[in-house]
Amino acid sequence: MITGITGYVGRGVARRLLEDGFEIIGLVRNSEDDFEKRVAELRADLGESEKLTFVRGDMMDDSALKDLNVEGITHIVHSAAVTRFNVEADLAQAANVDGSRNILEFAKGCPQLGCFSYISTIYACGLVDGEVLETRHQGPRTFANHYENSKFDAEALLQKEYGELPWQIMRVATIIADDDHGGVTQQNAFHNTLKLFFYGLLSLVPGKAEVPLYFVTGRFVVDAIAELTQHCERQSIVHICHSQDETPTLGELLNLAYDRFSEEEDFRSRNILRPLLCDAESFGLLAGEAEEMGATVMSQSLGSIAPFAKELFTVKDIKNDRFRAALKDYRAPDPKVLLNAVCSHLIKTRWGKRAG
Repeated sequence: MITGITGYVGRGVARRLLEDGFEIIGLVRNSEDDFEKRVAELRADLGESEKLTFVRGDMMDDSALKDLNVEGITHIVHSAAVTRFNVEADLAQAANVDGSRNILEFAKGCPQLGCFSYISTIYACGLVDGEVLETRHQGPRTFANHYENSKFDAEALLQKEYGELPWQIMRVATIIADDDHGGVTQQNAFHNTLKLFFYGLLSLVPGKAEVPLYFVTGRFVVDAIAELTQHCERQSIVHICHSQDETPTLGELLNLAYDRFSEEEDFRSRNILRPLLCDAESFGLLAGEAEEMGATVMSQSLGSIAPFAKELFTVKDIKNDRFRAALKDYRAPDPKVLLNAVCSHLIKTRWGKRAG
């Protein structure tokens, strides 16, 4: 069973597990009116396989799965979550923590369950510098946003109250492309920031040049989740990311993006300067003043970065030793080649507005 099958990661994992011969039950969170429409879209994408079935249910409803037949459910991949960095506290709690509890309670009733894969984030550690190990995070901690906090809380809930389940936690880095070729079918805050940069709407960037930015591709994440779910190590935690020495820094990203953008005539003609890095206090003051001005271009630009800004001042050394050992074939792309390919795709498609 896969929660979040309508999402980018969940759908990709479903496709991969179907290829490996699994029967898939997809939990679709939609109203009765558009459930059939979403199922039709999923079948058009994933194929008309008899091994693929869908059930309608909201994980925030503790009774949504009470009538679902648990016979034959051997694996659960819980990828459903609200992943926006600017998610409100109450929604993050309801969806990412309470919703996870409901799925975990359902999992307790699955007698044949061999693996419960919980999809988390490498930023569940919060605002910490230094080594981040593939172990349990100990509190209390501070966080850049409610999304990070909710993932920390959901991990703690799983570890504290559901020790009898064959769970594993997979903390995923930021997905910036579908694969090593740089194509992008789903954009996030990373792509939006580059868009602001390209159109000259971002002259200041909060952060320190040496901060590592942990990027991965969708193919890398999906393949890892599918493989580790089939070879589950109970009560294990892995970081689906690359090591710090395989990871670009904020300064390198800004320089590479500026150099690639500068190859475009329309970018050069606007005489856009390379963004300057600023300290946290200065950015906070600027963002606060922009917010008071109302819905201006500046307030919207700064507002898209603000929920994650504090992370751009923390130098994390995310360890992935357990992950590398568990994976049959680990490989990291050249980060500069990947970033250049992503920038090229975004420029060519104008962030999805043109055909690729």
